[in-house]
Amino acid sequence: MHGLLVAVTGIYTLILIFLGRLGKRRAKGEDFLTGGRQFNVWQVFLMISALWCSWIFIVEVETAYLFGLSAMWFGFSVGLQALFSIYVMGSSLSKKGFITNSHLLGDHFGAAARTIAGLIIALTFPVFAMSNVLAAAAFIHVVAGWPLLATLIGTALVVLVYILAGGIWSLAYTQIANFVVIFVGLLVGVGLALHAEPWGELHRTLQPRYFALTSIGWTMIGAWIFSLLLNVVSAQAEFQILMAAKDMRTAKIGLTLAMISIAVFSILSAVIGLCVRAATADPKTLGVMALPMLYAKHYSGLPVLIMTLTLWAAALMWSAPLMFSGASSLGHDLLRHWAGQRLSNRAKFCVQVCLPVQAALIVVYGLARPDQLAWWQVFGLTLRNGAIFAPTVAILVWPGVTRVAAIFSIVVGSASGLIWNALGHFSAQHFFLGVNPMWVGATSGILILIGGALLTARIGMVADLSAMRHKVGLLSASILGIGLIALAKWFDALHAGGYLGPDLLIVSVATLALCAAYVRLDSAGSKEAALPMRAADS
Repeated sequence: MHGLLVAVTGIYTLILIFLGRLGKRRAKGEDFLTGGRQFNVWQVFLMISALWCSWIFIVEVETAYLFGLSAMWFGFSVGLQALFSIYVMGSSLSKKGFITNSHLLGDHFGAAARTIAGLIIALTFPVFAMSNVLAAAAFIHVVAGWPLLATLIGTALVVLVYILAGGIWSLAYTQIANFVVIFVGLLVGVGLALHAEPWGELHRTLQPRYFALTSIGWTMIGAWIFSLLLNVVSAQAEFQILMAAKDMRTAKIGLTLAMISIAVFSILSAVIGLCVRAATADPKTLGVMALPMLYAKHYSGLPVLIMTLTLWAAALMWSAPLMFSGASSLGHDLLRHWAGQRLSNRAKFCVQVCLPVQAALIVVYGLARPDQLAWWQVFGLTLRNGAIFAPTVAILVWPGVTRVAAIFSIVVGSASGLIWNALGHFSAQHFFLGVNPMWVGATSGILILIGGALLTARIGMVADLSAMRHKVGLLSASILGIGLIALAKWFDALHAGGYLGPDLLIVSVATLALCAAYVRLDSAGSKEAALPMRAADS
């Protein structure tokens, strides 16, 4: 079995490297990053499906193992985020020539904003990439005895080799193969799991709460929905795929079709997790370890080989776009500018140089706290969203925000989230004052940006108030009023239910939208003017 596993994974790896090399022919210059804006509907569909379905598969198997079928809400939240990304923000980002979040912030707010944002993105994306890699490592460790370090390094190196050749074009080719493998593996995995633990037996083995669609609690369901909607403006890896499409219509059709894949994975992954729960005698066993035990206990040979390859593909298809995205910010937005004229026109080379750095960070993070994925997620989301959320929203809705206001927002947003996390002793479950630091960072960033903009720019009331702007203003004022009333009347209930943080963020965003509707900023009259878009950096 060990030799066959090595042979099959080796052959599959060579196939991926070959497909990655095919992308090299089309990855010339900036096309390495943008795909030449030539992706068709099916390429968008497959790449978006590969990105999100691999994440849903790993997260939902683990969550359903703990809480049951209510894990499907995670997939629903991911789909909602994806739809918001394209239908709410897609056209605006396309018009601004989006390459990365840090590039966008740098074009509007200058080198300091680009540098800080790019560094934060480069440090946090390997955190997000690591989750699937560790799940695959645990599976392979159980069925083949391979050490964690070997699987971590092997996964990072494989992704590195095939992305180096063609960038986003390599992803376009390799993600097709990975998605086919994981989709087939999902269907086989569900069949094998239900054969080992029949559906009728599950009802007799497990408590009724595992079959309730809200057993995980509305607090967690709400946290998923709010946190993933917060993630909309900073989902850089997804935006890079969407912006590589021929046009927005192509991107919208491809992403909408991907909702089918997301729905299928949301349901079937939860079923697998339920079967794993029923098959596990020791309730203290981690889900990531219990999954391979189910298949190793009831099957051998080909079934175990298929599931191993499925987990391997899931690790690759999730980590690859995140590794590439992190290297895009580090190389295109930091190294290229730090090096001056020598590398100013060599974006492809700069990203290629930074890809090994991202691969190394995945390994380092994975070894540092391999059993605390929840801790890593809280840390990464707090740092990234605290820095990126507020200034990106400002670019889209409130022109004229000054450079000083944006930079302070980035620094204070990320720092306040980390300080709040530290006050809670960096716990992934028990937060300081019961509020997730992610909400604190994003809310602080918004409030600092509003205050900084009003203090550093010449302000005035919007003279030509259109009907649409007036409607937005009234809606924002209504949401702001409801949010403040909720805080005043039901503070304790919101706090106890875990909704205090989301409510504070909603209030701050509504305040920003209200200012954007009625307050005109003239950054040209400020001490620090916001920078216009520069074609040379696009």
